[in-house]
Amino acid sequence: MTMNLGQESATCGETSSSDETESEDYDRLRPLSYPQADVFLVCFDVTNRDSFKNIRKKWYPEVDLHCPYKARVIVGCKTDLRDGVGDKTEVSYKEGSALAWSLGANYFETSAQAMTGFQQCFEGAVKLGFKYDEARKKRDRSKKFKNPLPLPPAKPPAEPAPLPEIEASKFAEHWYQLLEYPKFSDVTFLLGDRHQLDAHKLLLSSASKFFAQILQLPVTRKTNQLANVKGTEAMTREDLNSGKVEGITFVSDTDCKTKPGHVIIQLSADITAATFTHVLEFLYTGTPRLSDNVSDEHLEDLIRVAKIFRYPQLVTICRNVLNDEDILNSTISTFLNDETAAKMKELYFNQPEEADVVFDIGGFEVYAHKVVLMSRCDVMAAMFGGAFMEAFQSGMCKVKIPNTSYECLLALLEYIYTDHAPIEGGDAVGILVLADEYCQPRLVNLCELYITKEVDRSCTKNIKKSDIDVIGLLLTSQRHNAAQLSKWCLHFISSNYIAFSKRSEFIMLKGDNKVYVEENRWPPVAYLKELEKYEKKVSKLRRTCSVM
Repeated sequence: MTMNLGQESATCGETSSSDETESEDYDRLRPLSYPQADVFLVCFDVTNRDSFKNIRKKWYPEVDLHCPYKARVIVGCKTDLRDGVGDKTEVSYKEGSALAWSLGANYFETSAQAMTGFQQCFEGAVKLGFKYDEARKKRDRSKKFKNPLPLPPAKPPAEPAPLPEIEASKFAEHWYQLLEYPKFSDVTFLLGDRHQLDAHKLLLSSASKFFAQILQLPVTRKTNQLANVKGTEAMTREDLNSGKVEGITFVSDTDCKTKPGHVIIQLSADITAATFTHVLEFLYTGTPRLSDNVSDEHLEDLIRVAKIFRYPQLVTICRNVLNDEDILNSTISTFLNDETAAKMKELYFNQPEEADVVFDIGGFEVYAHKVVLMSRCDVMAAMFGGAFMEAFQSGMCKVKIPNTSYECLLALLEYIYTDHAPIEGGDAVGILVLADEYCQPRLVNLCELYITKEVDRSCTKNIKKSDIDVIGLLLTSQRHNAAQLSKWCLHFISSNYIAFSKRSEFIMLKGDNKVYVEENRWPPVAYLKELEKYEKKVSKLRRTCSVM
């Protein structure tokens, strides 16, 4: 049986007579339960110095008085609430272990919130209880009690590593902004109510097989026929303009020299601008931007148009809204955005078709599209839309990219096109550096997460002989705004201090980095000193027993 004592809350001000009477009653009743206990856990709150002082002042003397031959350990609780700023009300590990040492007890620290230290604490208490039980049996035989050797000091648990968090995706948000402000639009929809809406072949063909076929983009790999737009028959542009395709009146290419390749699509008179705007929102973002008070009639009209253009997921989204099951639509939106990204990669990523940008990277050429680059990357938007010379180049814009590799540039562009990047198996650090240069914080986060897992996997078994330079990685992360990776590296170095202190690059730790690692090293200096004292004490006791 284990008794848990201490960790009472400190009271402020005067205590009423009734409170004093109640406390006195407990003081008389509490010891009645002590004889059945085998181990006493004498606890205090590490954020409450009064409870710490009461260990020596009240609880330990009480245990000594009533159960002098029972095992006891001292436990510091609520360690997750330490803020690490040196608050005078807080009790440090060093102070807690020093108190336990002076009382001849073992010391443990725990946190119920972080679920740390419990296994060490209870296992240590049980082992100590067995030791005292054996000593009691010897006392019964010899009529003389001798305290057993104390347990070695409990190594304080290492703080959990700070795992990087990934910034939420802005893939759909970027395309919605493009739809609202359609730069580089090359498709115009004319509607029967005298409205027109601008859009982009690249987005339409990636999100919609229907419009990809109408725009004669390479979904079917045919240039003069529209296959499977209606049933299974192949259709020509003349057939399309004859009204055989529901929802479409005619399609034509403009002859304007300022907009070569611009396509005009006249929709049927029964399709309104309000309804088709939601269709475009659905294609660009995976979900229509419906207001909270949207009418059932408007939803039913949207369902009708969705069926015309063969968008079953849009029908499902509208049905969910009608049935007050909107919560299901986020999953559909995520799925559709991934589908659009995959199709965009297949049709356009590093493809010369429709490209208007070519990057020169060490003699290799990489093709891209301004509409994608400017929508997804602020640096590219400034490059191609601001006062830089790239903004004034006509035709194919050529850009040299220095100080990186072909593979890293491809990874960056694949992320811009798809919101995913092939980090695994590549140069994750090089990608991180390029992502910081082009202001892609989410890609930086993805690299940080991958790098931390790779370092943990590769270094943990033998840090001293590992080929990975974690200290160099720390300095790189600090130069390139990878704050989460920097924090993780500092924690990893601190948590493996002894191993890293034997590596040649340890001298590269300077300034704040050096201070942090020394202050947060694990095992802490206080524990190592306590262990040294324990070993000396045990050695002395054994020598004494050997002489006797």
